[in-house]
Amino acid sequence: MTLSERDDGPARQVADAERVLRDTPLGGPTVGRLARALRTLAHVGAPRRAVTRCAELQDLAARRGVPGWVAVFGTLHAELLLRQGQVRDAERPALTALSCLPGDGDGDDAFVLAPTAALVLARTGMGRHAAAARMLTRPVRPELLGSGPGTAYLRARGRHALATGQPHAALTDFLEAGRLARLRGADRPSVLPWRSDAALALARIGEPVQAEQLARQQLAGPEGCVPWVRGVALRAWAASVEPRRRIGLLEQSADALGRSGDRLELARTLVDLAAALRAQGVSGRAGALARRAWGLAQACGAEALCAAIDPGTAGRLAPRPVGARGGPHPEPGRTGTGTGTGTGTGRTDEGARAAALLSASERRVAALAAHGYTNREIASRLYVTVSTVEQHLTRVYRKLDISRRQELPLDLRPESDLELTVR
Repeated sequence: MTLSERDDGPARQVADAERVLRDTPLGGPTVGRLARALRTLAHVGAPRRAVTRCAELQDLAARRGVPGWVAVFGTLHAELLLRQGQVRDAERPALTALSCLPGDGDGDDAFVLAPTAALVLARTGMGRHAAAARMLTRPVRPELLGSGPGTAYLRARGRHALATGQPHAALTDFLEAGRLARLRGADRPSVLPWRSDAALALARIGEPVQAEQLARQQLAGPEGCVPWVRGVALRAWAASVEPRRRIGLLEQSADALGRSGDRLELARTLVDLAAALRAQGVSGRAGALARRAWGLAQACGAEALCAAIDPGTAGRLAPRPVGARGGPHPEPGRTGTGTGTGTGTGRTDEGARAAALLSASERRVAALAAHGYTNREIASRLYVTVSTVEQHLTRVYRKLDISRRQELPLDLRPESDLELTVR
């Protein structure tokens, strides 16, 4: 069976991908088929299942001792984690993939460009711009850029340029990636959202009309209804319009990205939305959204975004350690004094300790409250009364020895991260 490349609906594509992954054993002739199925699963409907299945295939390839397969699934693992915004967790599989390829990542082979692109995106997202830049100094033969890995590399280079204040260079890379993708008949925004990327660069340059045109084209395309594609395009569109129009577009972007599973792109949209609301004088809601964005960015390992959020807001909203009433706030880029658990979840010792003290219902309420939801919003999301939410929070405060929701650990999460997204 081959995975359909037609413009079928997302549900059909997910079903086809699931069938391929279920029925296809790992072997030399099937690696490409399995990789395509994983990408489809992640891009159009089920990124968490794709990450789990990809990790299993990477482990199986390692046990069989086939470095080429490890490189393929390590690269995919990194790409799928990036699609969920997990920049910190994506670094390791990208490095593993590069270590399995010959030539030490010297750019002489198109296969090297894909894990390099993933590593550049991960390090850029973490704010490790110098480390990302070092990966981009290696020479790449121009003819390799027309391949799928080549356009991914161009996009990663463009994202790094955009993050480091070089919008003109970024725009050049995004437009070239789009041109090459169209030449190959591979213009799929769920894989390469070059129009949205270019729109962001154009907005930074001061070309709002062209930026809006590209964002609208992305939304009008065949994959414009895919939540991730829609969310990033709406955020790019919002960057190109006058302030009074931004709020509605960013709210729609947050809704789509909340459904996509990409917590980092959601955090970026929430930062923009908080700024737009603050500019309109809606400071209360803006502060709550900034807090939620900071928590999402911190969980993803996006230290640069944490630092970019209003330092005054971040410092004021960072929670004190559980049980340390009146104690000093930790630094904005950290939550509590613990280090990571090494599980890849972004949870610190403080969040784990708080979770151990609370019931499942209390955890759900506390996690949403920590990320800026009002009592009424929490009640609506969990299908309970406002009074029930208030009672849960009272018990939470008592158990954690705190007095207000601003002291709740930002890394406190229920069993499902979906409950922390925006509807």
